[in-house]
Amino acid sequence: MLRPDIGLPRFSGGPLVPVVTYLLVIVILSGLVTISPSASPPPVLGMIWGVFIVALTVGTLRIETVSPRSLLPPVRTLAPVIGVVIVFWGLYNLVAVALATGGISGFEASLSRTAAHPLLYLAALFSSLLFTAIPEEFLFRTYLQQKFTRLAGGTTHRAVLSGVGLAAVLFALFHLPRWFLASGHGVSSGLAVRLLGLTVMGLAYGSVYALSGNLWLVALFHASMNHPPFLVKVTVPSELHLVVSVLENTVMVALVYLTVRLSGDDSSPLTRSRREMSASTGE
Repeated sequence: MLRPDIGLPRFSGGPLVPVVTYLLVIVILSGLVTISPSASPPPVLGMIWGVFIVALTVGTLRIETVSPRSLLPPVRTLAPVIGVVIVFWGLYNLVAVALATGGISGFEASLSRTAAHPLLYLAALFSSLLFTAIPEEFLFRTYLQQKFTRLAGGTTHRAVLSGVGLAAVLFALFHLPRWFLASGHGVSSGLAVRLLGLTVMGLAYGSVYALSGNLWLVALFHASMNHPPFLVKVTVPSELHLVVSVLENTVMVALVYLTVRLSGDDSSPLTRSRREMSASTGE
């Protein structure tokens, strides 16, 4: 099954614990970006960052008297996780190939770097998964999102949406040090578009986690979004980045929702609260 039987943890700490944790992350990240402001930081620095995020989250969970191991999905869920992600990118590539064949601007009917160098792609994907996606999703979804959901009232529809939304906003703001310190950008309309796009991404990842409760699934989506496995060359115009982001993230969430429903596993907070709300209104 895709969704592990984990449930919402009963955190024992107060609202200041996630606030201090998040501020500490921003301070350390700002320091690392200042040390290495390049667009592609050294691999060693990326590894250190990933280990730090995991260590900080584990320490925070222990303060909350929650066992970090209890929040990790069983290994047996990896098969359906990989299956869902393969289906998503399979559909994405079908559309991309069709658009490339049709001569649509931004899509070329020639092999991408992923298809030409699959081993290099898999190495980059694994590195992103291990040192970026899993650590960040462990912090933002497994801890912060669930903590905010618990503070907002537990597994009610409103509480789940509050947790997803607040974690998504913090996820977007989390990228500001690199925007200002590494990229050298300032406050502009570009910043607003960037934050909106990251918020949409955070909402999608949060919804996937709320529906599946599976860290491996949301982390693999995160890593593969950082390194899209396109078979043909795809270059999306900058003015369409936000539109494409909304479309692909909507399809991602819809696919996970359908998978959860078709598998008969309606125990996720989002599906359960939606079912309870429908029952209360007589639908």
